[in-house]
Amino acid sequence: MSDAPVIDAQVHAYERDRPERPWIGFLHGPDEASGDQMVAAMDQVGVDGALLVSPYSMYRYDASYALEVYEKHSSRFGLIKPFDPQADDVIEQVIDWA
Repeated sequence: MSDAPVIDAQVHAYERDRPERPWIGFLHGPDEASGDQMVAAMDQVGVDGALLVSPYSMYRYDASYALEVYEKHSSRFGLIKPFDPQADDVIEQVIDWA
């Protein structure tokens, strides 16, 4: 068996819909898939790390929850954020993110 780490190429974590961070879109799935739940699920199946993608369909360009998850579990996740290509400062946003 290989000692290479097992990496999931795309996961999404999100909170329940709530006034402090409302969903913009809709969801076909569980009411919540928190960062802690995601890490527990990864541990159960032997996944060492994952690329965490902020779910555009729910939060649009607000990656604040994904950032919170990343800050808590930075050794487990890489982070991917959607950018608004029409934003006046999109270049600055990408540079700041890099």
